[in-house]
Amino acid sequence: MASILTPTTFKVNIQEEHIVKNTRTVNNTTFEINNVTNVDRRIVTCPTTTSISLIDINGVNPGAGTFPSSSLQYLRITNLDNAFNLMLTFSSSKDEYWSQELTPTSSYFLASANVTGSGFVSDLSSSIENIKAYAISSSIDVEYVLVNA
Repeated sequence: MASILTPTTFKVNIQEEHIVKNTRTVNNTTFEINNVTNVDRRIVTCPTTTSISLIDINGVNPGAGTFPSSSLQYLRITNLDNAFNLMLTFSSSKDEYWSQELTPTSSYFLASANVTGSGFVSDLSSSIENIKAYAISSSIDVEYVLVNA
């Protein structure tokens, strides 16, 4: 079957506004991804003190919550709670892992699944395979947007 969908461009616009000592600074950054074939957006509730598998980036073929790591071009994960922190845990293809706390209403961004678990020498030797979310103190709504190209 021939697809009737045409790849498109996905644009991310980040706007920062700072006011420090009565001096206002505005910064706009636009990031464009060409030939986008898939955008996945999901909001999920992570139960109190429970770890859930949020995204599997180890798949060969796309499926529900599963994406090929080679095609990951953009990922945003946002803690939608306005009071409680969320913990994200990333595991890699070499059994490495690290965690990142997301404070209320903050976001975490990735533009590639390529990582390294030790000092960078000449290449990124691993890729992210799984991302888990853990609600530290209360049930938390988590949103992600993932773009494949």
